[in-house]
This record gives sequence, structure tokens and C-alpha cells, in this order.
Amino acid sequence: MQLSKSNIKNILPQPGLLLPTQRELELPEKVLQFGTGVLLRGLPDHFITVANAQGVFNGRIVVVKSTATGDTDAFEKQDGLYTLCVRGVEAGEKIAFNQVISSISRVLAASADWDEVLQCAANPDMEIIISNTTEVGISMEKDNVHASPPQSFPGKLLAFLYHRYKIFNGAEDKGMVIVPTELIPGNAD
Repeated sequence: MQLSKSNIKNILPQPGLLLPTQRELELPEKVLQFGTGVLLRGLPDHFITVANAQGVFNGRIVVVKSTATGDTDAFEKQDGLYTLCVRGVEAGEKIAFNQVISSISRVLAASADWDEVLQCAANPDMEIIISNTTEVGISMEKDNVHASPPQSFPGKLLAFLYHRYKIFNGAEDKGMVIVPTELIPGNAD
């Protein structure tokens, strides 16, 4: 069975399997995430799912796929849902469980869906930008923030933030928390 919103109700509860509630699948979009990699899906996307289950964060993620390779079909077919298998030690005890991650609302391809990415800037609920792009995407080269889309990640980020600034007339309460997770020297300096 392929995982999706429509058939998640058909998955029988069992020990070691954590499933989202219908409420969690309908939460508003609050995070814009640049990158689709395993690190993001295994850490921040998981932690947001956990926070949503606890009623702490109550928001979902719009993922922006920046690379030209691959497409968003796999995410779309599963409505952004996927299973994370967790094995390890927590507080000195072995843990093992599988959790259906429900924090991703949709995945947009920057090259094909740039207007939709910019529409996210107009969402008053948006609070956080998380990124994990490749070193190639971080390059500081001349770019055009008015392109659709800009070529570099810094160009895309600036275009999004500038669009949001214009939409909300620079309102201080519409700023964004930016969490860069790229593993490059001097990140976030």
C-alpha cells in the first residue's frame, strides 16, 4: 500500500508505529524549507512532526526543491508523507519505532513553481526558513532576484524575503527566523 492522506486511516495501529491524526494533516503552512535531503527529512521535519503531535508548533512545511535533477512526483504521490525508522538510545534506554512524518504539506520545484514559492511569502503564518542546499547553491555570484527563479540559493532567499517585505510593508512582526543547516565553514556567520 502506498502511503497517502486518503489511505492512512486504513493503517492499523500497532506497537512501535506512530501515525498522524487528521488534525496534524490539516495544519497551516508555517515553514519554508529549501532542500529535500535526508538530513532535513530525518531531523527538522521529524522534530516538527513531533511538535505538531504534542500540540506545540502546529504548522507544516512547504519544501522547495532547488536542484534540476529529479522531480517532486514521489512526494506528491504520498501527499508529502513518509516513514522514518528510528533506532538508537535515549536517556540510556534502547528505542525503536517507526513514525509517519506528516510535517510536509507540499513540495515545489523552484524551476517550475517559483510563483507558488513567492505566494508563500504572502502567507502571514509563515515564520521559519530552513535550508540545506549544496555548496554549489551557496556560491556568491551575480544573480537576478527578479528572475523566475534566481539561480543561486542566496538569490532565491533574497527574492523570497524581499517579496515578503513588500507584501507586508516591512512589518516587524512578519520577519522570518532563518535556520541554515548547510555543512560549510562559516555558515551563519
